[in-house]
Amino acid sequence: MLFYEELIKKVDGNVETIGKEKFSLELNRSLIWLGTGIPFFVIGIMQIYLSTLGKESLTKNLILGIVLLFIGFRHIRMHLSYKIILDFDQNLLISKGINLSFSNIKTCTLKEQVLGKKRKIQTTLDVITKDKKQIIIPLMMNKKVKFLNLLKSKLGNRFLIENK
Repeated sequence: MLFYEELIKKVDGNVETIGKEKFSLELNRSLIWLGTGIPFFVIGIMQIYLSTLGKESLTKNLILGIVLLFIGFRHIRMHLSYKIILDFDQNLLISKGINLSFSNIKTCTLKEQVLGKKRKIQTTLDVITKDKKQIIIPLMMNKKVKFLNLLKSKLGNRFLIENK
């Protein structure tokens, strides 16, 4: 894990932008989401199975099983759905539900920002498009420096770094 100041020092933008680059979730987040998702999923299935045997309260085990199954499924889905692709052949940034053209980006600002329900400070990219839409991309990926260098080399002076 890089601190914000160290990350800023490593972003220089001197990288060649050719082809497609794929970025997936960093290892510690993968372990957390899969390490909780898979056990909850298995325990949920076990509770639903136990509710069919009928030895204990049917509704209590069934409700507990459905809740645990839902939590486990949600964690596994979050792990599998996080991926960002930089396609330099078609000039696109592709993420979950977003196909953003590099030519449509007005500014892209690297900064630390408070996000989420836990109100944690995270390093994010704040992208403003030419049609005034704001897209916040949390940098939870495994190759942050390479990702930022590729974006800086592609966007040039539209890529900004916010210092504290």
